[in-house]
Formats: sequence, structure tokens, C-alpha cells
Amino acid sequence: MKSVAKLSNERFVAGAPPQVIEVERKKLADSQSKIAALKENYAKLAN
Repeated sequence: MKSVAKLSNERFVAGAPPQVIEVERKKLADSQSKIAALKENYAKLAN
């Protein structure tokens, strides 16, 4: 995920405006939420 790479980069986090960091964190949280929902749906279908 691009957001993980960006947020793991110390130079990006140190130099980016707070709004940009917050947007990337929100993107990451949304992606993780979608992945969790997809995994849950897959588990239901697999059983």
C-alpha cells in the first residue's frame, strides 16, 4: 500500500504538512477496514 510506504518514510512524515499526513492516515485506515471486511466476507463464503 502506498500509504504504508509514505507513513513509514521518516523524511516524508517529518517534512509533510500535518494535513497531508492526516489524509494518508485516513487512506490507510480506510484500506485496512476494506481489507478486513473482504477477509470476513471471504471467510463466510469459504465455509
